[in-house]
Amino acid sequence: MASSYHLPRVNPCFVTHNLALGGAQTAVLRYISALPEWVRERTTLYSQSDDMPLLEAAEKNGFSCGEVTREAPVDPSSWFLSYGDLSGLPQRPTSLVLHSWDDAGWRFINRAYDDLEGMTVAGVSQKVLDRYSDWTKEKNHDVVGVLTPPVSEFCSVKGQFDPRGRIVVGWMGRPLESKGLMTLPYLLEAEPRMVIRAWTGADTAGLEYTQRTQAEALAKVKALAEKLGVSDRLDIRPLDFNPFNYRHRLEGCHVLLGNSEKEGFLLTAAEALSCGIPTVVTKTCGIADFIKNGVNGYLIDWNSNPKKLAKSAAKALLKAATLSSADCLSSAADLSLGANYASANRDILGRMLGTCLNHPEANVTVGLRIHKGTDVSKLDDAVQSLAAQTYKRFKVVLLVDGPWAFAEPLAKRYGLPLICTGLEPDIEHCSWLHRQAVEACDTEYYKPLDYDDQLMPNYLERAVHMIEAKKADVYGCLLLTLENNEITPRLHWPNKGVETMFTGNSDDNMLPHSSVLMRAEVARKAGNYQERAVGLGADDYHLWYRMHQVGGVFFRDDEVRNIVYRIHEQNSLKIRRARFGDTQKKRKESILKKAATAAGIAVMATPAAGGVVGCADDSANKAPEPKAPDAAAEKADAGAGAAKEKAKTDPPHS
Repeated sequence: MASSYHLPRVNPCFVTHNLALGGAQTAVLRYISALPEWVRERTTLYSQSDDMPLLEAAEKNGFSCGEVTREAPVDPSSWFLSYGDLSGLPQRPTSLVLHSWDDAGWRFINRAYDDLEGMTVAGVSQKVLDRYSDWTKEKNHDVVGVLTPPVSEFCSVKGQFDPRGRIVVGWMGRPLESKGLMTLPYLLEAEPRMVIRAWTGADTAGLEYTQRTQAEALAKVKALAEKLGVSDRLDIRPLDFNPFNYRHRLEGCHVLLGNSEKEGFLLTAAEALSCGIPTVVTKTCGIADFIKNGVNGYLIDWNSNPKKLAKSAAKALLKAATLSSADCLSSAADLSLGANYASANRDILGRMLGTCLNHPEANVTVGLRIHKGTDVSKLDDAVQSLAAQTYKRFKVVLLVDGPWAFAEPLAKRYGLPLICTGLEPDIEHCSWLHRQAVEACDTEYYKPLDYDDQLMPNYLERAVHMIEAKKADVYGCLLLTLENNEITPRLHWPNKGVETMFTGNSDDNMLPHSSVLMRAEVARKAGNYQERAVGLGADDYHLWYRMHQVGGVFFRDDEVRNIVYRIHEQNSLKIRRARFGDTQKKRKESILKKAATAAGIAVMATPAAGGVVGCADDSANKAPEPKAPDAAAEKADAGAGAAKEKAKTDPPHS
């Protein structure tokens, strides 16, 4: 019967509070594009607006994720990005990216999220975080830092600068006076060499009121340009809705102007830097933290008087146009999807999404093993179960049995350090991989995990707690089985107490390897894993036995089943049986029967005392006391050889 156990998907709800058709919505799509592939494939993008021209354009240009929907996801463990209205949605861990730092943004945040506490919060700039610092403290939110929106390009398209020629200034934004729109005609009047290429449009908002306001502002700036006689140098172009292609808007520009009154970040200025174009921005924009005067641009003060703002902007633009493209690109490398954004922001993205695999102050190292030829989606499931752990003091190292050409892309996929055999896979290599991981382990605990295992969310939390409470060196628990999409308790093994297994015979193992958390130092003291796997699970049993011999304390937590073991067509049990034979117990029985047959001893199926069916000579079934693991099997092998030699000379018994 299938159980009701549930394996969570990628954690949480990831919200951006502003999906206007400008920079914030563009940022949403790029945040998703910056995610590791295994996360992006399991991501649901939920938009609470039907007006999504950016999304439609992005999909035409190859943007993809697990699912795009305009209906609220019912899965309480999936995560999504939205306008931010969480009312009526299933409760779940929630992460919030703060974009705005103006009064309108403040009012929205308070209205939408005032009843929530304990969210994970990032801001697109330090200015935004500072604006909300009191609010985040009051609500006990976990502030993880600055998560700048990524930019898409990384190229050099700056126009060739001629001091006596034209100066092409780029400007991008919605047509609003607060964006500095009315400054543009006065700039052209002040500097006859200047041409302004303004990408804007009245339809860049979903609300009818905002569209009307923008249309009025656009008409006003055109009228002013006509009045000042500069309309022939004010090149107003409608914004195209392609969030991943800014290069064509900036090609040939000498400098970009970002003269908004307030911007949480100002994505267009970051785009310019990543295209090798210097920028002039107001100090009240979040991107100002990335601008160094005289290196990649200049900072100016905002002024509500467009004439005065134009005067200060003109001086800065003339100086900025001479700056180096290379310096601009260098300053934007960590902002660009085409350069270092994913690696520079991996940790904070992981914390926001609940997919982080390497945490500060790690106390547990997880050795995650896979071999070439495995379905990577199964490894994704194992990784996801790690990411969902409630205990966050862990880090992960990837163990790969296969060539480097197979292993390195996997390590990049998950952003993990790598231990690799560099060989074609073989089931005997798995022990060596864990051996190397334990040897290099610099945390107190080591947790082996295979690609076909998954951890329930509280596995690590309970394992660490119990191993410390019991003063144990090795922790284990019972198993669940995942087969044919059904999860059921695994009942047939282990079926005896953990204290019964220290016989030296791996048949008596009662500790599932996949459930173990161990003290790394005790494992090293005992001699660590085998160099090569030696049988049907005997490689890990050898370690348990040696740890027992050096005084290690074992505890199996029979109250929980926190490990899900996947049964599938690629399990190695058949291969191991073909190579190593049956288990020690079955092999011993087989050897005894063959030896008896060779010696001419008839195996009688007569009822023995108590009604048990047995052999004529019951003492033949008694295994000698082992001195080391597998000693019983070695002696049984020797006994079989002696019996065969005796059979050559002795007559058969009737």
